Formats: sequence, C-alpha cells, structure tokens
Amino acid sequence: MNTIIQFTPAQLIAIATAIITISTAVGVIINIISKAREPERKQDERIKACEDRLDKMDGILEKMQGYLDNDDKRLKAIDEGNKITQTALLALLKHALNGNDTQALKVAEKNLEEYLINK
Repeated sequence: MNTIIQFTPAQLIAIATAIITISTAVGVIINIISKAREPERKQDERIKACEDRLDKMDGILEKMQGYLDNDDKRLKAIDEGNKITQTALLALLKHALNGNDTQALKVAEKNLEEYLINK
C-alpha cells in the first residue's frame, strides 16, 4: 500500500492527450446531438406559436358568439315589436275603413300596452 506511482513524461503526455481527445469527442458528440435536435426544437416552437394563436382565436370566437347571441335576442325583440305594431296598425285601418271594428282596436290596444309595459 505504500507504493509510489510514478509517471514518465511520455506517460503524462499520453494521459493529457487522452483527456483532450475524450473531451473533444464529447464536445463533438454534444454538437452532433444539438444539431440533430434542432429541427425538433424549431417544430416545437412553431407548434407552440400555433397553439397560442389558436387560443387567442378561440377567445375572439367566444366573444363574437356572445355578440351574435345578443344580436339574435335583440332582433327577436324587434320582430315581436313589429308584429304587435303592425297588428295595431291593421286594426286602425279596419276601423278607419268601416268604423265598426272597435273590438279589434281594443284587443290591439291591450296587446300594444302589454308589450310596451313588459319591454
């Protein structure tokens, strides 16, 4: 156990050369692996960008769907109002033509009143 290890200058140079060769080889291998993974990294970046854009578009689509739903409700309310107004106008025309259709006028007035109150 008390043996002394001695190296000759040629052995030291050989060890140093081996270390340098191994470290260079490791560097080259790491460089090759990095270059091999480059397309995958670029693809992952592109996929991430597409997913981010898709998420943004989903948010915009939901917002637009909300607008369309509100507009649909408004248009249905406008249609209902137009229908009642046109019914009242028709009752007025009938009354103006023959002067006897007071019952239709009363019904149209009631419907128009209810619509305007509940609107």
